[in-house]
Amino acid sequence: MAYTTTPVPAPLPRLALPFASLFGALGDSLSRSRQIFALSELSDEELAERGLRRGQIAGFVAHEDYWR
Repeated sequence: MAYTTTPVPAPLPRLALPFASLFGALGDSLSRSRQIFALSELSDEELAERGLRRGQIAGFVAHEDYWR
């Protein structure tokens, strides 16, 4: 008697995809947080040299995409 087996696709890559996108978003968030913190540490004069006011920092870092 012959036995046949059918390969079963591994579900792990499909399960790992949401986690990969989550960690990618987390990395972006940490990068933006660092940028906001660094700009917040500047004086008002230093921000003005860059064409920014303190209230514009978050929008500048998020490229205005998230603030519409």
